[in-house]
Amino acid sequence: MFRFIKYFKPSSYSVISSFAIKAGVATAAVYYINEQGIWKPSNESVKVYPKIKEVATPYVEQVTAQIPYELPKLPESDVLSSVVKESWNAGVLVTFKFLSDLPYTTKEWTNKGIDMVKQNEEIKKFINSFS
Repeated sequence: MFRFIKYFKPSSYSVISSFAIKAGVATAAVYYINEQGIWKPSNESVKVYPKIKEVATPYVEQVTAQIPYELPKLPESDVLSSVVKESWNAGVLVTFKFLSDLPYTTKEWTNKGIDMVKQNEEIKKFINSFS
């Protein structure tokens, strides 16, 4: 099952384990949010907001005490509902624009990365050693 691991250097194990931990935390967060009912129909998900506000308030107060700036209060559920409704479509549009531009952006960043690597003198010597 883990035969591919033999191809990684020992320093790669920390990268793999770091990614696994981050992926696990993200998965647990999504699972918890789903269990609380955030992604249910809007009339049901608005009911979850007071529970989240109750749980988050002590943490927000702790962070507020450590920050020298005054943070605004958490919005009420009816205000939050209207804000979410107004911004939902914008979020969907931005997400799909990102996904549609991803192949081009990846190619562009890859080419820039290759150009930056080729500018390194040691890499130039290494490439020229094969000529």
